[in-house]
Amino acid sequence: MSKLVFFLLILVGFSAANKMATTYDGATVILHPDGRWEYYQNNKNVRDVRPSAIPEEAKLNIYVMHESYEKLRKNKRLMLEADFAPEEEILDSLRQIPKGGIVHFCIPTNQLKPHAVKTYTYSVWTGGKKPVFQTTAADADAKPSGEVDVSYLLSVPIYTRLKVKTIKASIENKAGRQTLNFDVPVN
Repeated sequence: MSKLVFFLLILVGFSAANKMATTYDGATVILHPDGRWEYYQNNKNVRDVRPSAIPEEAKLNIYVMHESYEKLRKNKRLMLEADFAPEEEILDSLRQIPKGGIVHFCIPTNQLKPHAVKTYTYSVWTGGKKPVFQTTAADADAKPSGEVDVSYLLSVPIYTRLKVKTIKASIENKAGRQTLNFDVPVN
């Protein structure tokens, strides 16, 4: 029935000028003469999620990367050897490195807005149905990374050895009802 009503609304739109119509669920649409239709932008019943409708300042380029245990171990050893640390101190420091590496949630630094702080829920899965890590933190807590113009929103140590080839991660903005899911390859 609802498809029939919507089909009839589209047939009405084949006249010479654009027409406004209301769908069965109360949304207002514009019917174009060539058969196309689109949601009316100033409609409280419609949430427009097209990329063109999202303001540029609201778009974020968040990504997730995994830093392996081997890379962390190598960098730590090189750093301590450069400081002429004794071998015993080096070995003690290497024991503290998480066996599964570290998962970094990254964002370009210029996208962090101190006047518009957002709170995200971060989750990491390493193969099970339950996340091995989950927390909520504000983007104001972001730390600078070793990369130019990149900040770490959050760094998550994985303390167990990984037996999977990809780690699942997600970032959720509960206020904006947005979720980003990632498959992060294990290096």
